[in-house]
Amino acid sequence: MSGRVSVPILRELRGVLCQCGGKKLRDQTFCRACYGRLSRTLQLPLWKPLGGGYEQAYTTALEILRRPV
Repeated sequence: MSGRVSVPILRELRGVLCQCGGKKLRDQTFCRACYGRLSRTLQLPLWKPLGGGYEQAYTTALEILRRPV
């Protein structure tokens, strides 16, 4: 993202509601249930820093989580 951080992603990261509507801890990407639905290869990139690959990892994870179960 060329050093710029997406404001909506930052707001969601700083919030306490997961994209599913469940509760999550501030500064965590997803609630425990959503995070657990992701494979380890999708979980690990979510620990990258903002502006350093986190945004792409978040977008990919959202695509997976929004698929019907």
